[in-house]
Amino acid sequence: MSNAIVIAALVASAGAGSRDAGTDLVLQYDDGTASSLTWGGLDRGVWFDAGDFVAGASGIELSALEFWFFHHASYPWDTASFYAELYNGGSGGPAALLAETSVTATHMTPVYAQYDPPVTAEPEFWSIMNTSFSAGGWPSIACDPAPTSPPHSFYWSGSAWVPASGDYLARAHGEAVLGLEETTWGCVKVLFSR
Repeated sequence: MSNAIVIAALVASAGAGSRDAGTDLVLQYDDGTASSLTWGGLDRGVWFDAGDFVAGASGIELSALEFWFFHHASYPWDTASFYAELYNGGSGGPAALLAETSVTATHMTPVYAQYDPPVTAEPEFWSIMNTSFSAGGWPSIACDPAPTSPPHSFYWSGSAWVPASGDYLARAHGEAVLGLEETTWGCVKVLFSR
């Protein structure tokens, strides 16, 4: 049985939209099918736009970042530790660091950077996997077969964020923050009618 089939079966059995405890919204660009892995680039990240998931979101309160890894026997990791970093920033790249958490990767099991209390991010934010603990970019993150358009998964080349050949299995859990424009006139009227 090929590694791609084994990876796909393991991820499918875990549930593509699986949630941790609570009623968090799960933001993901990957299709839930892990077909490859990569340790390319010392930093790998996913650029999230909350507006892709909730119309009118003016931000998001993040309770966790989720990552899936594949440990291939022919390419052993020199470490399973990495920094899960959360940044504000648009499609051009991460801008302002909001949180950094040391996490230990495990083979084909979701690992989380948990935030209690939740961290409030702008509508566009980045989930970064910083592998500075490793000499070669490990642990290796699982990827789906094809990137979304526009691309949302990137690796740092040393001078620029380069689109990945698939979407990383990296997700964000949280609740959308809606702006005043999402409030109905009736709700606003009730506030001032007392």
